[in-house]
Amino acid sequence: MNQPSVEVTYTTSKDLVKLPVNKHTAVYHRKLGGLSLLNEESLRTLMSFEKGKTLKTNLFTSEANDRNDELIQQLALRKLIIPENLSFPTNQETQVGNTNLVTVIQLVMANACNFGCTYCFEGVQGQELSVDNHMNSLDESRIIARDSIKIDINDSMYASEERFAHQYDPKNRHMKDKAGVSYVKDALKAVKASGSSNVMIQFFGGEPLLNWKTINKVLNTFGHEHDGIDIQYSTVTNGSLITEEVAETFANFNVAVCVSVDSPTSPSRPLKNGDHSMPIVMDGVRKLQKYQNRVALNSALTSSTWNDFDRSIVDLAVDVGASEIGVVVDFDPTFYTKFGTENIVDKLWNVIQYGRQKGVILTGYWHQIFQVILGFDAVSYRGFKNCSAKGAQLSIEPNGSVFSCKAGSTLMGKIHEATNLLESDSYQSHNKLRRNNPSICNGCEIEGFCAGLCLGTLEKKFNSIGAVEPATCNFYREITKKHIQSLQPDELATFDL
Repeated sequence: MNQPSVEVTYTTSKDLVKLPVNKHTAVYHRKLGGLSLLNEESLRTLMSFEKGKTLKTNLFTSEANDRNDELIQQLALRKLIIPENLSFPTNQETQVGNTNLVTVIQLVMANACNFGCTYCFEGVQGQELSVDNHMNSLDESRIIARDSIKIDINDSMYASEERFAHQYDPKNRHMKDKAGVSYVKDALKAVKASGSSNVMIQFFGGEPLLNWKTINKVLNTFGHEHDGIDIQYSTVTNGSLITEEVAETFANFNVAVCVSVDSPTSPSRPLKNGDHSMPIVMDGVRKLQKYQNRVALNSALTSSTWNDFDRSIVDLAVDVGASEIGVVVDFDPTFYTKFGTENIVDKLWNVIQYGRQKGVILTGYWHQIFQVILGFDAVSYRGFKNCSAKGAQLSIEPNGSVFSCKAGSTLMGKIHEATNLLESDSYQSHNKLRRNNPSICNGCEIEGFCAGLCLGTLEKKFNSIGAVEPATCNFYREITKKHIQSLQPDELATFDL
């Protein structure tokens, strides 16, 4: 039996955000997203609810009679107009899906690297790991100066005794292959317990390919499905240790390979002996191309790379068949005060626009803010805003210890705790931040999509993951605004009356 239609007063949401975009106005919900474009007449309809407007409830249970009714239905679905008496808990909106998903397993394959990047966030790397027979078979020129790693505590992001201990511990240098398989099994139990049915396994480091044996073992053991969980793979590598076997295997398992290159000429990523790394990196990238791997470049925009970060990285991406460049903007808060928001945004946007002309997209934590706004309540499905370390990720060290990320300093426990790990106080402190920002963020136009600066930096500076670095806020807001204002009507939902 049909319920009788009643009248309900709707008003514009207090979380409505508007931004002019050429002849349209971009609108979205500050916490849920649903970015769309309205022409002048459609915007007038939206704003007619500002002081309250009565609607019959059958408008939302039947087909729209005309385009105006269809628009109102869409505005209500996006929660841009809401029932007048509807109130949400502080800093928490109605959610469509689960908000406790673990969707990323980060495996730290090796706490060592054969490069000496000037801006490496780890700083303390300890001694090179002891190589096994497989690694000894590699070209010696690719693992240079095993005892030459410089230790500089002042350059490290890390902020806890536990994290420093893990960096120095000789038993935490190299993830054994049997241990890697065991860790993934336990981690997948946690993934399943969180309610997630898919996960990204990241091979991380140091330089992960210093431990190819374990990477290969994990790929061949788990494939793309285990116990009902769909598995995808990715890795971030400096590209210097890619062999024919590595390239072919990555292609077979569809591993997304992100090769770190700042620019064709940057001196900021030298080998440990000081030599330029580009020739050996390009050799590895060409092998990836040969087997038609999914390749992206990973570049850093930092104080060290400021003069070298330019359009040449896009030309390099085109040359190697990479359609994406991930750009890590400096984790150091002083970078934002040194160069200023306007200069940083202009420099990055210049390369973004050139990339678009060449069919190459630039992404990063800063870009994910925009991506999440495009969806509606996307956080409930992906499990995080723009930082998976806030609840959605388990980062597993070679000895089985779990942190939120390789950049984080808070020890959560051991991976053999599996599902119990999700109940720990340290995990829950991160989990609470996957959606809820500190109170200083309330009212910000990107509140529901931005997780702020890297939590490792926040831990070091503020001794807290719940802090905000104000120096970065304007950058995140302005680069997001640039992306929104560059949109064309055919690129997203557009409502014209």
